[in-house]
Amino acid sequence: MQANRVNINGVSVHYHVVGHGPDVMFLHGWSSSQKMWDAVSSALAVTHRCWTLDWPGFGHSEKPGDFWYSIPNFTETLYHFAESMGLRQLDVVGHSMGGLIALDFAATHPERVRRLVAINPVVSGRVALGPLTGWRRHGVVLGRLHQLSREWLMPVLHNPFIASLPRSVQHVRRKHLEFNQATPQSLLGSGRAILDYDVRPKLKHITAKTAIILSTIDVSVPSSEGHFAAVEIPNARLYVLPATHTLTDDRPAESLKLLRQILA
Repeated sequence: MQANRVNINGVSVHYHVVGHGPDVMFLHGWSSSQKMWDAVSSALAVTHRCWTLDWPGFGHSEKPGDFWYSIPNFTETLYHFAESMGLRQLDVVGHSMGGLIALDFAATHPERVRRLVAINPVVSGRVALGPLTGWRRHGVVLGRLHQLSREWLMPVLHNPFIASLPRSVQHVRRKHLEFNQATPQSLLGSGRAILDYDVRPKLKHITAKTAIILSTIDVSVPSSEGHFAAVEIPNARLYVLPATHTLTDDRPAESLKLLRQILA
């Protein structure tokens, strides 16, 4: 898997590309990184050229100030990334906040998207992180949590013993590392961006072959968000799997099988 960097509108964006075949872009969600797609992109690389990126503010990408974060900015980052890579048409798979950006991208630039997959997407800004990100006074709390996470949990999760533990523990370790790669400003800024954006009026403009995948036990994003998108997007198909919000972590085999089917 090849790691690279590209400058998008003055922001350095870190990305990976692997495989050969039709292009598919994977978009991570809030407080995550492109690493959430490692297993999926490696498996699909046999039949597709898989692209993953760290959104500005997350992973190994540059961390702009909190003024930068808005869903239109994320969407245009994706557009200019595709332009810089010569991707005229591609399949787009997004999770949570990444699902919201995928929906917005497909509605804003319908000619660029062949297939669209939104996994537990935010649609109207209704998410469980609302109380956390509201607002400046909680920035101090989040900043302190971020500091404690770095100082206390980081050494524990970097212990070699952790690598020998079950997959579920490995996912906790990855999520912790991803949280610490972000900053309090990027977490709060992107959280506000999610809550401030409503893509519902634009859904009718999506022309891509669309699949909405929902989990039965999602305490982060109400399932009504995805159900609304499945109804409003022309000819969209709805799939439901028994899992939590991080569906690809909970049900790796089932979610990979479904993605293969949708992207075939």
